[in-house]
Amino acid sequence: MRPSWGTCKLALITLACTALYAQGQDENAFNDSLCRTLQGEREVRHDYNYGDGEDSYVKVDCETKLYVIEGGLDRRSSLDSLQQALFFSELTGKAPVVVIYDTDGKIGMYEHRIRASSEKAGIRFLRLPFHETLDPNTLVPALDGD
Repeated sequence: MRPSWGTCKLALITLACTALYAQGQDENAFNDSLCRTLQGEREVRHDYNYGDGEDSYVKVDCETKLYVIEGGLDRRSSLDSLQQALFFSELTGKAPVVVIYDTDGKIGMYEHRIRASSEKAGIRFLRLPFHETLDPNTLVPALDGD
């Protein structure tokens, strides 16, 4: 049986992320690789209003036709990833996705908290590179659609 296009994309992303981590790259390098692989656009700016007519903006790590993706390392600094993905979704009407780049090959306390919160909120969560069996049909079924 031939692998689906989604499986191939996920394998390529995993290989690219593993190579980037081996080279000591940072979160931006991982997001660049992910977004390039998904044919998305990096750092898309979205303006919004709040309060008494105040203006501000946010930048989406990776935006595709269907998704707004917030990517972060498996560290404390990524605990706000879910909030960011949800807010990006509110602004764009696109589905939110949280991607955590695994740097140590294990599910640590921050990955656990982010994954559990994402699942509770019904938000897609992806951990890269994977150190277990890949199943894009349950993890990110939309890779075939992008």
